[in-house]
Amino acid sequence: MKKLILASAMAAAFTGGFAQAEEAAKSDHVISYNVGATSDYVFRGISQSRNRPAFSGGVDYAHAPTGVYAGTWVSTISWVDDSYPASSISNSSSRPRTPYEQDFYAGIKLGDAAGLNFDVGTIYYYYPRNKLHLEPGYVGLKANTNEVYGKVAYGPVYFKASYAIGDAIWVSNKAGSYYLDLGADVPVMEGLVVNAHVGRFVFKQDGTILADSRYDYSDWKIGLTKDFGSGLSGSIAATGTNAKDTFNGSNVWNFNGTGYLGDTKGVVTVTKTF
Repeated sequence: MKKLILASAMAAAFTGGFAQAEEAAKSDHVISYNVGATSDYVFRGISQSRNRPAFSGGVDYAHAPTGVYAGTWVSTISWVDDSYPASSISNSSSRPRTPYEQDFYAGIKLGDAAGLNFDVGTIYYYYPRNKLHLEPGYVGLKANTNEVYGKVAYGPVYFKASYAIGDAIWVSNKAGSYYLDLGADVPVMEGLVVNAHVGRFVFKQDGTILADSRYDYSDWKIGLTKDFGSGLSGSIAATGTNAKDTFNGSNVWNFNGTGYLGDTKGVVTVTKTF
């Protein structure tokens, strides 16, 4: 009987050890999913959905021991379709639509006990079926673009720089364009964070179409994010830019007169992660 008890205890110990090891291995690889809705999809201060609601979803993978991560995210948009010239043949009802964007990203996050954190990676913005680069006068204006980025954070304060290595979003042949982002996410009580941000988008000047400083601008945001628990969060924010609506009678951040995209506005967003 004692041998049986000892054998049972040893089996339980080994079984428990294997279970713990298996659980630890599982926790090293984390996959999460998210869905969201917003009153306006604002990216770097500019509305991507023509000042209207947008819906999104994504999946993320993270490897806890190394900090390596990857993911994809999809959101409804309207700016690509709005960018086609009104006189374009492809602007007819038969033109392929681009009602959404899909982002693909990967990188690595590193940190230390002192609260200093680093994040470096790359992101590809993909706009399926867009034909902007085939339009007369729009040659080279591809919506798809690739960026590399680096971010350093200490406590709640962070600085991030993004650099286009291909076409920049909205502007053709703009490798070398960059976006600078300085911000802070400050907890004020349990589950409530104050978000503040200022940014600067600078487009490389090379003499090509849509390639002068009229497109450079700064943006800002101040808001609150609330964690409601069980993966549900919500945010409210005020955001704005000094981006030009028009320049010398030509539309700038107002694609074909569909509406100014960089104005000051309030944005409400709800996200569920699971």
